Amino acid sequence: MVNGIWSYVMQLAFLIGLLANLFALWILYKTASRRNKKHLFMLRCLAANDIMAQIGMVILTNPSTYTYFHASIYCPSFVVVRAFGLGSGCVAFVMALERWLALTRPFLYHQLVTYERLKKFLFGLWITAVLLTYMPLFGFGIYYDATKETCIRFRYGSQPKDKVYAYIFFAFGTTLLLCIAFCNTSVICELSRIRSQQRVLVRRISKSIISNRIGATRYQTPEEVAFAKLMAFVCIIYVVCWAPQMMTVPLAQYFQLHSLADEKLRKFFLIADTGLIIYLLLDPFIYVLQGYFEGRLRVNCCSRQSDSNLSIPSITKTHHSDISVSIPFDVKDSKPDDEFVVMNSIKSTS
Repeated sequence: MVNGIWSYVMQLAFLIGLLANLFALWILYKTASRRNKKHLFMLRCLAANDIMAQIGMVILTNPSTYTYFHASIYCPSFVVVRAFGLGSGCVAFVMALERWLALTRPFLYHQLVTYERLKKFLFGLWITAVLLTYMPLFGFGIYYDATKETCIRFRYGSQPKDKVYAYIFFAFGTTLLLCIAFCNTSVICELSRIRSQQRVLVRRISKSIISNRIGATRYQTPEEVAFAKLMAFVCIIYVVCWAPQMMTVPLAQYFQLHSLADEKLRKFFLIADTGLIIYLLLDPFIYVLQGYFEGRLRVNCCSRQSDSNLSIPSITKTHHSDISVSIPFDVKDSKPDDEFVVMNSIKSTS
């Protein structure tokens, strides 16, 4: 149990994150018609998962909760809430994998990754994480010391089966981290390559040059690239915040095996727990709220531009995306054949 001022700091952080996630869900609801269906589903899952984790932690970190409930009830509640922490990593992994396939394996992506398959895969992975987390409640792993009537973290298991569970949990979490890191690194490399090959639309450019540029471009819409950048940032935050938590398992087992007690180790465990709090707090601001406020600011700035800078938009929509792309043409300098060439180049990608 956490005592003192630190418990109130944690409560405040979880409460802010809870309100931010609720606001994020409201934004996703209001903007659902303008978002990619797959992206919307994953963002909603991440927000809902984080909300459940934060509601549980707001209740459990309240000092009065420990006085009202016996440890035999209080300790299993931590195990229940822990599942949503690992579930958040599962959603982050699916996000990273989806963007990695879309950017690096576009043909395979459009053949295999459908909305229904994405839902089944995400829910299947999430249920696996829940079952793994709840194993101590059924005797495989430790969470409660009946003799001392206190809660025990699973990483401190001393019995063989408890140690096996700790390392299974460690292996599962570390595998998620490595997969997220791999997908995230690949996405960043692909975005760097795409940025170096970005084509500039110029008047009177030949169709052959346009088609060659389009052939070298693997993404469909600016929204998909923006979502990939967003997911890369989210995944980096997840790895940075969760890696110390995974490292606590072998460290705790090593120090326990050699009967060592170190103040620096306890400080590291505190930093690892703080990383999880920061992750749940930052999630909604990174994946929804930041883009929402930037969009509102961009709209306000654009509305203040003079009418002399207005352009005629040519709207097109790709076959595999739910977002429209606007390509502006200057009214004074454009010619009919210029727009015809650009429209032909875009239609060839549909």
